[in-house]
Amino acid sequence: MHHLYSITGYPDPPGTMAEEEEDDDYENSAPPYKDLPPKPATPVPWLNQRSGGPGCCQKRWMVYLCLLVVTSLFLGCLGLTVTLIKYQELTEELRMLSFQQMTWRTNMTGLAGLAGLKHDIDRVRADTNQSLVELRGLLDCRRVTCPEGWLPFEGKCYYFSPSTKSWDEARMFCQENYSHLVIINSFAEHNFVAKAHGSPRVYWLGLNDRAQEGDWRWLDGSPVTLSFWEPEEPNDIHNEDCATMNKGGTWNDLSCYKTTYWICERKCSC
Repeated sequence: MHHLYSITGYPDPPGTMAEEEEDDDYENSAPPYKDLPPKPATPVPWLNQRSGGPGCCQKRWMVYLCLLVVTSLFLGCLGLTVTLIKYQELTEELRMLSFQQMTWRTNMTGLAGLAGLKHDIDRVRADTNQSLVELRGLLDCRRVTCPEGWLPFEGKCYYFSPSTKSWDEARMFCQENYSHLVIINSFAEHNFVAKAHGSPRVYWLGLNDRAQEGDWRWLDGSPVTLSFWEPEEPNDIHNEDCATMNKGGTWNDLSCYKTTYWICERKCSC
């Protein structure tokens, strides 16, 4: 303080010098602490705490959690990628299988068509061969003949019985003579048969509806395409399931067990 007032040029305030001198004396009388060893510092409790307190553990768990989430996302993305790759492979394999199946079906359809075509060709060939055989037979014949008592007409022979039999007996007689009960296939044939017998006799035809009532069929299984039924015939009175030809060529149904005349038909021989 004395130095300060000396510099400024102001006189020292009263009592100042004495105080400083007393201070100096106190300082000179104080024991020399500087030469003593330093006193150990008092430990501070919060400085001695470990870094692993509750706050640090919470941060550590947060880090672990983040690592776990990142790992899970990575594994999830990896699994999804693998799944997509497998899905694409399976889709491609399924597409190839579908294409192979379609190709196989096409081939099978083609084979089935070829098999059907071969069957048709074989059938046509057989029919053609049979027709050629018949044609050669006709060309080789000098004249067409029929057995004695048979009438010829357009390459066929017809037998008009002089006696009577049931329909089944008449059919058996025709079969034993290499023929069958007459089957009418055309107007010309019908007119020939109707005029040939020229009598009031009734003749069995090769026509019946035994298999199904009302479904009249010839002995070869063909349906009736030309019919000459009398009015209100056939009427199936008393189970009349067999057909007959009356005078004038009209047809009538009659019980197959009744007896009447019959007509056999066969091909002419050379």
